[in-house]
Amino acid sequence: MCKNMPPLELAIQFHGHVCPGLLIGVRAAELAQKHLDITQDYDEELIAIVETDSCGVDAIQAILGCTFGKGNLIFNDYGKNVYTIASREKGRAVRIAQRFGATAFRESERFRQLNRKDSLSEEEAAEKENLIGVLFEKIMTMPPDELFAWEDVEFKVPDKAQIHATLQCADCGEGVMETRSHNTEAGILCTPCCQKRGGEAGV
Repeated sequence: MCKNMPPLELAIQFHGHVCPGLLIGVRAAELAQKHLDITQDYDEELIAIVETDSCGVDAIQAILGCTFGKGNLIFNDYGKNVYTIASREKGRAVRIAQRFGATAFRESERFRQLNRKDSLSEEEAAEKENLIGVLFEKIMTMPPDELFAWEDVEFKVPDKAQIHATLQCADCGEGVMETRSHNTEAGILCTPCCQKRGGEAGV
C-alpha cells in the first residue's frame, strides 16, 4: 500500500470498497490529524482506542497507521462510533464521537435495506451504487462539528508493545504468548485449552 496516497484512497484500498462507515472513519482520522497536528504513525508514535469494530476502524488503521500488529490499536467493544487518538510526541489525546443521528439521511436507510439483501437485481445494484455516491457527497462535505463531537482528554500513554516469549501448550501443542498462557496443574495451557478443562485458574 502506497503511503503517499491521499487519505481517502488509502482507506479504500485497505478496506476494499467505499461505504458510509468507512467514510466516517476517514473523516475521524482526518480530524484527529488536524486537531493533533500529526501524520501517519511509523513506530507507535500514535495510539488509537476504538469503541467499534465497524468499517470506520479500517480507515483509522490505513490513514493513521494504528494497527493490532503494532500494538497501538486498542479495541473496546462498546458498539459506539468513538475514536480516541493519542500522540506520544505531543502528549495529547482527542476523543472523537460521531453525533447521534448525524448521518440519518433518507438515503442511509435505503442503503442499509439493500445492503442486507443476499442478492440484488440489476436495478437494485444500480440504485445502491447511486446511493453510495449520494452518501459519499453528504458525509465527505459535512462540517466536522455536525458530524462529530470532540474534546481533548487526559490519556495515560501505555508502554510500547513488547515481544514476549512463546510457550508450548501442554494440551494442543501450539505456541502461545507467555503473557496469555495459563500455568495450571496440567501444565502451561493456552486459553482455549484452559477453558476446555473448565477454566482452571492461571497463575
